[in-house]
Amino acid sequence: MTAKTLMNPNPMTLSPSDTVAIAADRILQHHLRHLPVVDAQGHYLGTFSVYSLLKLTLPKAVLDKHGLDNVSFVTEHVAHLAQRFGGRRDEPVTNWLNIHEVAHPETPAMEIMLLMLHGRTTSVPVVNKENGRLEGIVSFWDVLEKVRGENA
Repeated sequence: MTAKTLMNPNPMTLSPSDTVAIAADRILQHHLRHLPVVDAQGHYLGTFSVYSLLKLTLPKAVLDKHGLDNVSFVTEHVAHLAQRFGGRRDEPVTNWLNIHEVAHPETPAMEIMLLMLHGRTTSVPVVNKENGRLEGIVSFWDVLEKVRGENA
């Protein structure tokens, strides 16, 4: 079993000019965790995800990797988070991309599962080696459906 047999060949995507607001709407409406971003030629640029949304809404002090070990004293209200989100809603998604390891159509399923585990992600973009174009996406759900289906 390979990425090609597991992947969704027509994933919902974003373009580089799409805004954070558009991405957030799609994530909420379709209950997605990750949206690949592709240019006009279909080249994979990165992924906008729920983690991107968290990063742009949380205070910078909380996100500083050399900073706080304990943030329990930081009191935030939904209004503060909404205000930070509102200030960034018109930014392009390219400001908030996550770059994950990618699979290729011939990548074995076991390797994809390890990419998910080690990358702490629930989906892996499948990218053509030669031209860098997004061919599909393998989600945790795709893997689970195949595993469950073969054992049912």
